[in-house]
Amino acid sequence: MSKKKNKFIPELRFPEFKNEGEWEYVYGDELFEPISNKDHDSDLPILAITQEQGAVPRDMINYHVSVTEKSIESYKVVEIGDFIISLRSFQGGIEYSNYLGLCSPAYIVLRKKEDVINDFYRHYFKSYPFIQDLNKNLEGIRDGKMISYKQFSEILIPKPKIKEQVKIAACLSSLDEVISAYNEKLELLKDHKKGLMQNLFPQVGEKVPKYRFPEFVNNGEWLEKDLGEIAKLITIKNKDNVVTRVLTNSAANGIVDQRDFFDREIVTESNLEGYYIVENGDFVYNPRISTVAPVGPISVNKTGIGVMSPLYTVFRFNTDNIDFFEQYFKTDLWYSSLRSISNSGARHDRMNISLNAFFHLPLLSPNSEEQQKIVSCLSALDELILAQAEKLELLKQHKIGLIQDLFPKMIE
Repeated sequence: MSKKKNKFIPELRFPEFKNEGEWEYVYGDELFEPISNKDHDSDLPILAITQEQGAVPRDMINYHVSVTEKSIESYKVVEIGDFIISLRSFQGGIEYSNYLGLCSPAYIVLRKKEDVINDFYRHYFKSYPFIQDLNKNLEGIRDGKMISYKQFSEILIPKPKIKEQVKIAACLSSLDEVISAYNEKLELLKDHKKGLMQNLFPQVGEKVPKYRFPEFVNNGEWLEKDLGEIAKLITIKNKDNVVTRVLTNSAANGIVDQRDFFDREIVTESNLEGYYIVENGDFVYNPRISTVAPVGPISVNKTGIGVMSPLYTVFRFNTDNIDFFEQYFKTDLWYSSLRSISNSGARHDRMNISLNAFFHLPLLSPNSEEQQKIVSCLSALDELILAQAEKLELLKQHKIGLIQDLFPKMIE
């Protein structure tokens, strides 16, 4: 019995193709075939198959997994333009390779059988219409498993005319270049702030920063005080469930409303009496913190009154200039202090610090005028970083919307 073919028209189309009629849909095995070429001398780079960057040499992303020379003999050759069905293929993880290299024999390497445009399918395999069709036809595929070539062969894939493939690929690829440029600028801004903080705050073992604003050059060393001298522990319980708004500490976004962070309520109103009330300006510390810094284990609440789990440590400064300490808790100086008193035990990826030791940690600070100058400088940079991140997110959302309109959702 011959395989059925469907046709459909995209919602958004370039003017020159308005009268070209419907797109043709064909089955996966009509466009791509599995390739298992193991004829190599093992001197090609081993590729990591990633969702973010596709197939890339492992040394480009610091991906280190020991592989014996004997096992490499069974690896498959991946050529530029090949696609690889990955372990996360149920999420649309059919990755593209811009590199000649080797991949594990566990992966399925796909190569085009017809003269089609690789970039067109590179974008299509990441599109919502494709992922939706993929999951509709592949019940039971979950994380850690990949679709087989037989399953791929049963998926209907669009095949518009070559000229339209070229136009769509060029449009989306040019947008990728813009997104990449915006992302590069964002990373440069973050690196600039990181370097600036290293100079505006003292280095480990020092009490004077490398760089000081001219008006403070002769002010001498920063004053050292224990955290407990300038901040107090807050343990106000939520008696009678007076506050029902639950907060959580997000590594990427700091303190946020639980409802904005999770798809559902993790904690309900009925069991909040043991939770701590957290007010604006309170700092929240997670004792079960990772040794990896860049976002810090301490966040300041700027979202309004709420409650948080008693597993967190809540403290409040006796000073109005909390913005200075918000920046301070992101410095290498602070992380060095944490590590110096950590008792990680068997878990080397976690720090274990007692409450008493935590409040005896030393903090360095200049006078309030210098604190404010540092905050103003870093806050201005934070605003630039936030604005750039928002522009980048808008571009990504624009691409998602564009892809949904340029690729029709196949309806049987």
